[in-house]
Amino acid sequence: MVPEYISFVEKFCTGCTQCVRVCPTKSIRIRNNKAVFFEELCIGCGECIRVCPEGAVSSSFPAIEPCMKDKLNVVIVSPVLYAQFQGFMPGDVLIGLKHMGFDHAIDLSYYLEMFQYAVDEFVLENRQTHNAPWPLISPICPVVIRLIGLNYPNLLDHILPLRRPVGLLGDEIRKRLSHEHKIPEKDIIIYHITPCHSKVVPDHSGFMDDLGYVDRALGINRIYPELLAKMEQARELELSLFPNEHFSFVPSTRGPLWGMSGGEIAGMRIDGVIAVSGLKETMAYLEKIEMGLFSDMEYIEFRACTEGCLGGPLTAVDRYMAKSTVQKFIKMFGIGRRLPRRKIRQLYDKGWFFSQLKPLELMGVYQSKRKPLTIDDMKKIEKLMSLIHGNDCAACGAPDCRTFVEDVVRGEAELKDCFKIKE
Repeated sequence: MVPEYISFVEKFCTGCTQCVRVCPTKSIRIRNNKAVFFEELCIGCGECIRVCPEGAVSSSFPAIEPCMKDKLNVVIVSPVLYAQFQGFMPGDVLIGLKHMGFDHAIDLSYYLEMFQYAVDEFVLENRQTHNAPWPLISPICPVVIRLIGLNYPNLLDHILPLRRPVGLLGDEIRKRLSHEHKIPEKDIIIYHITPCHSKVVPDHSGFMDDLGYVDRALGINRIYPELLAKMEQARELELSLFPNEHFSFVPSTRGPLWGMSGGEIAGMRIDGVIAVSGLKETMAYLEKIEMGLFSDMEYIEFRACTEGCLGGPLTAVDRYMAKSTVQKFIKMFGIGRRLPRRKIRQLYDKGWFFSQLKPLELMGVYQSKRKPLTIDDMKKIEKLMSLIHGNDCAACGAPDCRTFVEDVVRGEAELKDCFKIKE
């Protein structure tokens, strides 16, 4: 089964080719002035959503459903949500979620810090064992993981084999709440509020194991208006900023900082780290790593969205305004750690942080389902390329001349679609 991260509305499409040009995995074509989508090549980056001038491309997120009254409704909050509201504290946001009907609003700050500790430990061990190649690549961004699986499979063993923070939290939260409330685990509905529409459906690789603990995903932009109204109502009632009875796990600055590019590596106790954001920049760096560069670096934080998750396709406010809000949190609270290393080390030694699926196993999961090209096909492609001498204009509906010629050889396009052939 192929996840459907985006939806096309054909009647709005004008065939402008902007989505074709920006797709990093070449999953879109224009045929008969309408977009044609190859779902098996989609990594859910959302670039086509950003550039479509007609609104013909949108996320596949389902409609928002009200909380179920006969269930315990639990929401896990992406820290990006806090940055969407100027003039409000993270505690205000969690209180607003309670007023929306959620029984528990879970802050991720502790688990973000735990993940950072685990990265430190893995890097320190790898300096001695050299079991993994340098640089290690962050497993946090699902789009980057899929991009590597499709376009850079030789780098799969660079991916850090640790579970992401939502997966760490989801591993225990359902059991804990089931025990506390004395109800069956099946009566607990876990929601995840996210800026990333690539989490709309489960990743069938199994590597994105945090999704296995989430029953429903909610886009930030979908809940923003109602949540803002609830927060303003709570403010009028003069509720305390951080009443612990309203939510689980008191938030800290580390949460909002995490959503900003560089936030994952901030506070880590290793020096050979860099942060790269933006799809083009990410692809450029991955190509350089394939060439053997950056082997002197130990860990690279990649984010497909510019400015990190603050620039996610499902955010509600401008990413630079959101960044300004995060910077204000940092000035107020700093980014100090709150958890003892000894306790984290015990969990690490038990293997609690490690993903069950090794990155190299993604090789088969992300292999293209399109028919592979034969040697004869490659000869035909080279011959046609010499005939076209194109400049990747995309007038044929393919992102570049090479892709167009491959489509022709596969029987998915006609040579006459290239205007140079018509001359």
